[in-house]
Amino acid sequence: MTDSSATTYFRLRVVTLRMSDQPVTDGETHVVAIEELGSEGDGVGYVDDFAVLVDDATLGETVRVEIVDVGSNFARGDVVDSQFDL
Repeated sequence: MTDSSATTYFRLRVVTLRMSDQPVTDGETHVVAIEELGSEGDGVGYVDDFAVLVDDATLGETVRVEIVDVGSNFARGDVVDSQFDL
């Protein structure tokens, strides 16, 4: 393995390991309680201590969200349902 291919492999491996640490993936649905408001007014809930930012959610609300984007430190979710029994 050349130095450049070893570097590429290492970078790919690090990205794969980081992404596998996220408790959510695109397309999944989760029920989250909005515990905080973000700096831009979006709701912030958590899945296994991993922040999920939710537009159009209010503080204290419990919503079902579909995960639409996953980053290294947080995910974004869209509200699928806000009226349901737990």
